[in-house]
Amino acid sequence: MATATQPSLDFPSQTHQGAPVIGTSSHLLAALRKSALPADPPNGLVVLSGHSAVYRLGICAAVDRALADEPVLYLAGANVFDPFLVGRLAKAGRVAPARALQQIHISRAFTCHQMVRLVTDCLPSALRTYDARVVILSGPLETLYDQSVPEQEALRLFRAMLAALHHLVEDGVQLVCVSPLPVMAPASRRGLLPALRAQAHRVIEVRESEDGIWLDERSGAGTRRWSIPRSVWTRL
Repeated sequence: MATATQPSLDFPSQTHQGAPVIGTSSHLLAALRKSALPADPPNGLVVLSGHSAVYRLGICAAVDRALADEPVLYLAGANVFDPFLVGRLAKAGRVAPARALQQIHISRAFTCHQMVRLVTDCLPSALRTYDARVVILSGPLETLYDQSVPEQEALRLFRAMLAALHHLVEDGVQLVCVSPLPVMAPASRRGLLPALRAQAHRVIEVRESEDGIWLDERSGAGTRRWSIPRSVWTRL
């Protein structure tokens, strides 16, 4: 399938506390592309975790690829998909919102069994159907925190999900998991997010401060950081 080339967008030159400042919606998409979603080569499993802003960042990541005419599979374990945000970002990228939405294929899960089935059984065939190589997993752990599900069953399902994600990465699929810090999770399941992060090729921490949203990626080479001013974030 032919893929349109998206115009290159550089980081803004302005900095705040040593971090590039993301000053527009277009800069935000550019920053995500250069951190979480480089187009080439694929970099496996990326986890954005921390503040609940990760949900909106996951939508931004999906739109970034959609604007490049690349199909994206969006699996929602939390009911937070915002088509109006897609529309605003598409307009910022000078693309019709309907065109961007057509490239984002959404599947929702309301239970942990549904979510794991989407990942283990449905996702491989959907990747072939839509000729897609990018997957956004929005809140993949949320349904696993359900206290009505026995702990051993939740852990079994979690291990099955991790194994499926590992196989997808081996097949060259780009996976972006957005998962906030657990607030209502049982104490026995608070280790799920660290276990997911431990399997990731890249981990980006998202936090909120008085001046906006911060993204930090820590690795052996040090820390990369981006800042989204509150004035920009509230306009998204």
